[in-house]
Amino acid sequence: MKLIAAILAGTIISTGLWMTTQSLGQARIETVPEKKTTLPADVHPESRSRLPLVKRENMDEQRQKAYDAVVDPKSRLKAELIGPAGIWLNVPELSPHIREINWFLRNKFPLDAKLTELVILATVRESDGETEWAAHEPAALKAGLSKNVIDIIRYRQPIADVDPKEAAIIQMARELLGAKKLSAATYAEALKHFGQQNLVMMVLLMANYSQTSIILHAFDQQLRPELTPLLPVVQR
Repeated sequence: MKLIAAILAGTIISTGLWMTTQSLGQARIETVPEKKTTLPADVHPESRSRLPLVKRENMDEQRQKAYDAVVDPKSRLKAELIGPAGIWLNVPELSPHIREINWFLRNKFPLDAKLTELVILATVRESDGETEWAAHEPAALKAGLSKNVIDIIRYRQPIADVDPKEAAIIQMARELLGAKKLSAATYAEALKHFGQQNLVMMVLLMANYSQTSIILHAFDQQLRPELTPLLPVVQR
């Protein structure tokens, strides 16, 4: 039975369904969700989450600065209110600091942009981060990450033929975030390719997007209307 489960785990079915394995060889089916036309009952239409949008007029002058940093087109930290930035504004004193860290890890990452996006995709795959995936898959393609590598992450496929640096990132995310443990061999491989400081930055970027996934799941953040689901997840 374990052998059959292992075979099923590596099989992609043409209908868009495929199997992954959990403990004891039990199989689960992951599918790309259909784009929602109605929102859950506890989700606010404006924010598309369980939290209403923060209103600038309800803030004092100091907190309005945090709000303006999100919506001002000239702001380096500009972002959409629907999503993490809008949620963080519920704690406006903290919002600029969280977003500054996120900006730094994404834009000051010492490796090229496609590897930055690879780290993000590999991270949010392990947390079923549908919202982040929908936003970052186009960014990854634009940065030069191949569709083949993106699909390997999306469908949890083997990484045997992937570029060694890219494979090291994917394996690291799968172990650290999926298995909740990083093997000595995988750590050594990543250290060989990236060096100590870059590896620390990579782990910090993974931690940052894992945190974001937790926040988005907690408040049931739905995709912005212009985005389409792209990530197969277990339907709950």
